[in-house]
Amino acid sequence: MVRYVIYADNEQDIAGAPEQAGLDALLRRATLDRGEWAMTHSFIGRDQLAAYLSFVRQNPYLIMVAAASGSSGRKVVEQIRENNQEARMIWFSDRGNGVLSYQIRVTWFGLLPATWDAIRLALDACSIHPLGGIDETLIAEN
Repeated sequence: MVRYVIYADNEQDIAGAPEQAGLDALLRRATLDRGEWAMTHSFIGRDQLAAYLSFVRQNPYLIMVAAASGSSGRKVVEQIRENNQEARMIWFSDRGNGVLSYQIRVTWFGLLPATWDAIRLALDACSIHPLGGIDETLIAEN
């Protein structure tokens, strides 16, 4: 099972639009395609940021996901990373935050809105491989 904890500035990024799936659905589908079960927890808006930070604090066994743009989004992601240095982190934002994502030590950075291809690349970066995507002889040797 893969645990995702999603923070988004607005509901549309998590739930999606009529012609586009949101983060929650994309993460669940991509994780199932890889032979894993996804458990997601979502926190929407700055009024829920403290609850998000409390939920992810010092828990290395999850993947933190943020959909936050602009300089205020950067500050949110910095807070998230300060709260949990060990967990993998996916950040969807605007192009201006791309370079900053390296300074914050984000596992994977993508542009909003999240797409199917972007989610697949993000899961690859977080080592969530498709069935048969890991060389099982390496596992057997260790």
